[in-house]
Amino acid sequence: MKKKPVGYIAICQCGRVVGAMDLKNTDRIDAGKILGQWVSEGCTLEPKFDYSWTATVSACGCD
Repeated sequence: MKKKPVGYIAICQCGRVVGAMDLKNTDRIDAGKILGQWVSEGCTLEPKFDYSWTATVSACGCD
């Protein structure tokens, strides 16, 4: 059986991590809005499948 993601990391086109979300602590409707915003901004979403991950979020470096 495939695992469901427990969180997502948003990676900008410049390669920087610009967002991270833990689905356990995020309202489902809000999570959908945030994921949609990241995709519309051209970010790559990296799903995380366990709670052993960390992310250092920084500002976008795009011009």
